[in-house]
Amino acid sequence: MNIFKCTKCGKILNGFIPKACECGFNAPVVNGVYQFTDDNPISVESDGLKWLGYELVGENYEPGYAYNKDTDKIGDCKNFAIYMGNNKIILDLGAGLGGSSISFAISGLQAIAADISQVMLEKAIERSKKHNPPSDKIIFVRMNGYKLELADSSVDAVLAIDVLHQVDRPELVVDEIKRVLKPDGYFLQYGGGSGTVSAYTKEQSATNATYEEARKDIQSFYDNIIIKAGYGEPPFSSWEKADKLLEENFIEFDVIDKTGVYYSGLNTLVEWQLKMGLHKIRTRASGSKQLIPDDIHNEAWAKTDEYAKSKYGDNYGEISRCFISGSYGGMKLYKIRTQEQE
Repeated sequence: MNIFKCTKCGKILNGFIPKACECGFNAPVVNGVYQFTDDNPISVESDGLKWLGYELVGENYEPGYAYNKDTDKIGDCKNFAIYMGNNKIILDLGAGLGGSSISFAISGLQAIAADISQVMLEKAIERSKKHNPPSDKIIFVRMNGYKLELADSSVDAVLAIDVLHQVDRPELVVDEIKRVLKPDGYFLQYGGGSGTVSAYTKEQSATNATYEEARKDIQSFYDNIIIKAGYGEPPFSSWEKADKLLEENFIEFDVIDKTGVYYSGLNTLVEWQLKMGLHKIRTRASGSKQLIPDDIHNEAWAKTDEYAKSKYGDNYGEISRCFISGSYGGMKLYKIRTQEQE
């Protein structure tokens, strides 16, 4: 499994956990994270390529994890591992807090947790220690999606969630993904699967509607303040552009049901409070919101909090919705679109 490239001479390094290169280069390791780039985690200057790593986000990216770290659960995606076969390598690009990578490794797959953010990867390592995947099955690497330091046709699958709309030239990142994928490799996205989710009762549906109305109203209030301050629109790219690129470059091949990448109990009733639903807004836990200056965000959130209390009461954060978590967690598998399929 010699897949990583030397950033000094370009030769392929020995081992899934890379050894030193013949040229003398040895990938630096900072707090458990292998360094395959020295690029800044956030780059929004006018010249050159741009990207938004989640360096200022950390645990806030997953409110459920931020609030419930002590009871965190990771899925065991045996169905997917069986489908992929033995000794398969998966690149989790934009790995974030590492939930997917850890799940892959626990199930016996070789997982590369890659991200531009050192902070996110260190948090992922901290999370990993709670679940103890085999140390030879997972590696955490700081890498830029514009220049994946991996050999051509070296990985069996690439998962890229919440990545392509955070770069200004997503087509170049897609080109890199296609380059490192093996000819029969898969591009992965969450979704699909039959699931086992039961229907909500009339009372549960009414509770959820009340929650959603409040969430949308409070979020809209905050967004309007931010928009007036000139920080409403992302600096580049979009979900729509990313989706179009995927359609142009990949074709859906298969769906694996109940992969278990996202842990979910079997028909378990879960309560989700509004304070968690608004957590990412309150903490600026998204790509473009990291660029909002502290004073503007703090003032906007203070006004939003005041508005929410006046309309929904001082304990508005306790407004809850419920959802019935089933054992779905499907995975969509895509193949690289060929010229004949265009």
